[in-house]
Amino acid sequence: MTTKPYKLNQIIMKPNWNILSTIVSIFLFLGCGINMDKSKAIEALIQSDRDFAEMSLKVGAAEAFNTFLSDDALELPAGDNPISGRETIYQQMKRSEDSYTLAWDPQFGDVSDSGEMGYTWGNYTVSVNIEQSDSVKKSYGKYLNVWKKNDAGEWRVVVDMGNASPDPENP
Repeated sequence: MTTKPYKLNQIIMKPNWNILSTIVSIFLFLGCGINMDKSKAIEALIQSDRDFAEMSLKVGAAEAFNTFLSDDALELPAGDNPISGRETIYQQMKRSEDSYTLAWDPQFGDVSDSGEMGYTWGNYTVSVNIEQSDSVKKSYGKYLNVWKKNDAGEWRVVVDMGNASPDPENP
């Protein structure tokens, strides 16, 4: 039995178009899937921030922070020293929670390629009840939250920071 010798260029240079198109299709499909998953992850993160903000209005900022901060969270308040740990942040907020309302609105967020960390930023309003008066003093600011997924896959804030902004009505 004799075999017909193949020329080297027949073996190497002649592509199998079916295999090649399948490989290209897989890479294109996987690439689209990554972008779709990332956009879903970003939306889930922004929704977590919206849920966090909604809880602040319903039950108070202290309880909302106690729920949405990671145990090892770090708060970087404007004009003050850092506060470390969810419980410490909660206790400090709890002392004055009846005197103010904290509302915020996320403007943007992004998630790492791994989907494990992300950030949101937005604008906030602090409404302080003036003692012995029916008036409320408002102050405005912007915030940045760094988020990380916990072991249960839930987004939790690991770093919270904010600083003042001018009144949006009178910049």
